[in-house]
Amino acid sequence: MIGWKRTKRGVQILFKFKKKQEKDKSKLRGQIIELLSNRIIIMGVLLMVLFCLLIYRLFVLQIIQGDEHLANFNYKIKKTIEISGARGNIYDCNGKTLAYNQLAYTVTLENTDETSRIARERTNANGKNGQKVTENDVKNEVIYKLIKVLETNGDTINYSLPMTVNSKGKLKFTVSGSSLARFKKDIYGITNIDNLSGDEKKKAEKYLNSTPEEVYEYLRSGKNGPQGTGNMFGIADSYSTEDTLKIMSVRYDVFMNRYSQTTPITVATNISDKSIAAISEHDDEYPGVSIKADSLRKYNDAKYFSSVLGYTGVVSESELKELNGNSGKYEANDVVGKTGIEKTMESTLQGKKGQKDVLVDNLGKVIKTVKTTKASAGNNVYLTIDADLQKYAYNILERRLAGILLAHLTTADTAGSEKRVPIKDVYYALIDNNIINISKLSRKKAKTNEKDVYQIYRKKQETVLSTLRKDLQSGTTIRKNLSEEKQDYVSYIYKMLENDGILVASSIDENDQIYLDWKDEKITFRKFLRHAINNEWINISSFNIKSDYYDADEIYDELINYIVDALKSEEDFDKILYEYMIKNGNLSGKKVCLLLYDQGVLDKKKDKDYNSLYTGKMSAYNFMYKKIKNIEITPAQLALDPCSGSVVITDPDTGEVKAMVSYPSYNNNRLANGIDSSYYASLNTDLSSPMLNRATQSRTAPGSTFKPISSTAVLEEGVANASTYVKCTGIFDKISPAAKCWIYPNAHGSLNVSGAIAVSCNFFFYQMGYNLGTVNGTYNSQRGLTKLKKYASMYGFNRKSGVEITEYEPHISDEDAIRSAIGQGTHSYTPSQISRYVTSLVNHKNLIDLSLIEKTTDSSGSVITSYKKRTEEKLDIKSSTFDLIKKGMIGVVNGKDSSIKYLYEKQGMKVAGKTGTAQENKKRPNHALFISYAPYDNPDITMTVVVPNGYTSANAAEIARDIYKYYFGKASKAEKKATTALLPTGSDGSND
Repeated sequence: MIGWKRTKRGVQILFKFKKKQEKDKSKLRGQIIELLSNRIIIMGVLLMVLFCLLIYRLFVLQIIQGDEHLANFNYKIKKTIEISGARGNIYDCNGKTLAYNQLAYTVTLENTDETSRIARERTNANGKNGQKVTENDVKNEVIYKLIKVLETNGDTINYSLPMTVNSKGKLKFTVSGSSLARFKKDIYGITNIDNLSGDEKKKAEKYLNSTPEEVYEYLRSGKNGPQGTGNMFGIADSYSTEDTLKIMSVRYDVFMNRYSQTTPITVATNISDKSIAAISEHDDEYPGVSIKADSLRKYNDAKYFSSVLGYTGVVSESELKELNGNSGKYEANDVVGKTGIEKTMESTLQGKKGQKDVLVDNLGKVIKTVKTTKASAGNNVYLTIDADLQKYAYNILERRLAGILLAHLTTADTAGSEKRVPIKDVYYALIDNNIINISKLSRKKAKTNEKDVYQIYRKKQETVLSTLRKDLQSGTTIRKNLSEEKQDYVSYIYKMLENDGILVASSIDENDQIYLDWKDEKITFRKFLRHAINNEWINISSFNIKSDYYDADEIYDELINYIVDALKSEEDFDKILYEYMIKNGNLSGKKVCLLLYDQGVLDKKKDKDYNSLYTGKMSAYNFMYKKIKNIEITPAQLALDPCSGSVVITDPDTGEVKAMVSYPSYNNNRLANGIDSSYYASLNTDLSSPMLNRATQSRTAPGSTFKPISSTAVLEEGVANASTYVKCTGIFDKISPAAKCWIYPNAHGSLNVSGAIAVSCNFFFYQMGYNLGTVNGTYNSQRGLTKLKKYASMYGFNRKSGVEITEYEPHISDEDAIRSAIGQGTHSYTPSQISRYVTSLVNHKNLIDLSLIEKTTDSSGSVITSYKKRTEEKLDIKSSTFDLIKKGMIGVVNGKDSSIKYLYEKQGMKVAGKTGTAQENKKRPNHALFISYAPYDNPDITMTVVVPNGYTSANAAEIARDIYKYYFGKASKAEKKATTALLPTGSDGSND
């Protein structure tokens, strides 16, 4: 019984347990159902699962596959890269290539965050008390390192900063005028000074008058700059001045490009393979630096065409505004035409840009190209210029200039009344025009002869400075009684003090009696300077005066110290010393000539004349004569009279310019694609002004070449006709002072208009000028000038010639009708304008614009535009007038009394022309002009030759003769191949 009870109780307990268990299960099931029906809990669980998956995935990516993904990691950002379209080519009229493009590599630099990161890391590495490294420090170090790599491998940076330092460590600007003002406005952030007032205007004016030293310090460290400019480029003073300027130039380019941060600036162009390798192998050391393939502008036979073609360069801020103002789509760092045809035809030549959309990583490297839009080439330009004719005319002009120079060379010390060229002037010209670089004489590697010359200079400098100090302290000789040498020194010091801001020109009372006596050379320099101190014309802020209390004597002593110290660093003053070393015989011509070999101007290994000069077998005079004759030393290098000239040849039917020669010239290859700074600086200081287009940017009085216009005036106004004769007595005395004919004291006798043109009788045209201004027996100069202006304007002298390059404005004479009638007065025209007048005179129907452009084509050669003859207006002039003028012009060249007949009579060419001379400076030779056309009966070309300071018009006529012979096939093979100087056939006698 007891067992059963226990069993029963156990079953009951088990049953209850199961029942409870079932009840618990039911309750649990309900709880689970309730739990699963709760959305928050569901989302929580889901998020937990996802989080676990994320943790797992991160574990796989970073722990298991971390190394692999780290190696392949790239930060991607989309970037648009512009692709420049190739610039169009320029051809001559026969299809010869004058300008084209060549593939090359350039170094660019752009702002990058990498430099600031490097600066932070280096600062942190230095610790809390360590030196702080700025972003400027890193940028400057990168640029300095880049410059040194480039220079080591023979490359140079594109130096665009208009500042340099001379051999004596003195800073100076390399531009002046509006260019210098624009530079200062850019760096100091001056927009329009006219809109400023009060203190702001005073500050702006101060910045615009800042010295090279002040600009240098401002750019280097921000010293004394406008508020908010900070440290500017923050260049440490541990760099040398030369290196600082180079770094500064690159930073300046970046600064000027600051509104287009994504566009890199070009640091160097056409770099060598060595530079490419050196930079590429260590690209991590050059953040922001890239090497890219680019096309460079190249010019064939550069010196012959640079004055017409011009050159290209990176667009300036002002150019950018101008181009985009004309619906352009230019950006900073684009290459555009700077001068010449390259500038005029910019919109035609410029290619159309393409672009490439790419993905780049955090280092700026391209990962993937997304999209590409191809660039298209610019259009081509064909000129009217005949390249072969242009080159021949240029060479003839140079050879003739050398010949004229040789014909006037003398061993005498002075020029005399014939304005000859003393050989000592030639020796000095080599130094004065920097053919010989005197700064190299003191270098460690100087040759023996260079060292000898330098020691002569040092003795001269010491003596002169000592003498100047004594003269300034106690000199009693008034200015006009000083020797020529001392007068030059005093004049230089005066200008130096003005330029340095020591002698304040604006403070000088120009009515002050002492000042007037100084100008009249009646007092000593010492007296003037003391007076200037007493009247506060001297700025003493640069003087080393320790005491706050000082008298005039102390100031004057410091002024003397300043002058002597300043002269020691003045290269131009050194040149005056060298001039008198040569003139006084301290420095021989032989030593000067040997310097040409020492400095590589001539090659002693290849030149047989070296030993002859060195041993004394050949005199310095004969040596120099030979070098000029062989054009080894050119007229341009010497920059003595004459050293320049122009030739313009046109088609009288169309106005097309077949040749436009300007001598001297320059190599535009060294200015395109980034300016060669040293070469550009040498061009700007070259006394022969090679960058000046003599055909369009050099004005002169036309002299007797104007007489056909005066003839037109008197014939058309009825003042004279074919039967009007005037008796030349040699001197025209109806005015005071009397005007002389060129033949005076002789006389031409009785002449009509054609005869007067033929012999260029001044008396005849004086009378005509007088008659034009006379009404009812009363002469009025203005009346005569008005009539002359009317006909000068008919021939286009009141406007530019039409050529598609920069040209100066003409000026018709507004003084003295009588002298204006012979081309004097205040007439001032460019050779191109004189050429347009001749072209229209020969055409005798229309006033025709000159043109340099024949047509434009696309890159495949299809013609886009053909440039037709541009007629401004009909010439309302009787044919009988032209007939009389042309009769006179044929007489100039072929008449029985022609003084140039010997040049043309046996050449088989019928040329008509008009000679002309113009006096601008009595101390220098006259300008020589010759206008002409040929053949006389059916003109094919006109020619205008102008030689500034060319002595006589016969020299210009002889240049024209040589070119006519080539053009009409009369020149022999020997004449075509010759390269030496051509001496004048005649004398300096003038027929006009």
